[in-house]
Amino acid sequence: MKYILCKKYWIFALCSYLLSACITSRQVNYMQELSKVQFSQDTLSNSDYKIQRGDLLYIRVLSPDETAKKIFNTTTSGTQQGTLYSYPVYEDGTIDIPFTGTISVQGKTLRETKLIIEEKLKELLSIVSVNVSILNKTFSIVGESGCGRYNMPKEKINIFQALALSGDLTNYADRKNIKIIRQTENGETKIFTVDVRSKDIVNSEFYYIQPNDVIYVPYLTEKAFGITHFTGILSTTLSTISLIATIINLGLLIKNP
Repeated sequence: MKYILCKKYWIFALCSYLLSACITSRQVNYMQELSKVQFSQDTLSNSDYKIQRGDLLYIRVLSPDETAKKIFNTTTSGTQQGTLYSYPVYEDGTIDIPFTGTISVQGKTLRETKLIIEEKLKELLSIVSVNVSILNKTFSIVGESGCGRYNMPKEKINIFQALALSGDLTNYADRKNIKIIRQTENGETKIFTVDVRSKDIVNSEFYYIQPNDVIYVPYLTEKAFGITHFTGILSTTLSTISLIATIINLGLLIKNP
């Protein structure tokens, strides 16, 4: 009798644990109605990115003055296409543009930097316009979605487009606890947790990623069993029950030869 109760207990406990380890559609589907998820209502676009030390800025001066264009839009010998008219942001947060001296740009948006440079150049040129963008726009993904560093193919991309570049998330990815590691213009590193299962993420300030972001995708505990479907649970359960029964029987034979 004691043997039967013990056996039933272990079978019940094992079945309960394996059933709880099954991956459900709620854990993997996107754009769900998740009322408990709270997001900020302030949506940031890529233009709100604040320039940081180490950024490489693309700055092109547009003017009817051909001589001025040759001066400000020159490149060094051997410069590859795509890094033309590039200016690095130094450790002190400044860039150095010919005939204008150093300009502080750290912590400023691209639009603010554009207006500052135009004001400086208007002291030299009557008609001038400036295009400013970031050349080294990359982000990284690590964890269950793979590992890699990717270029941002356009001015702004959202988190789903970023994850798609790495091949999307596997069934074992913990979609409700994705971490975004972001460095601020002051050099401070912040970690944010987002739930990409919720459709409310489109209203979140983390919907659009920023250059230098690191996206960490943790894995679900269910990965330890590798179970994603009911057939997998059934097969694993039967095999484990058979193994436990064999071990218990052997133990009884040894105890009572």
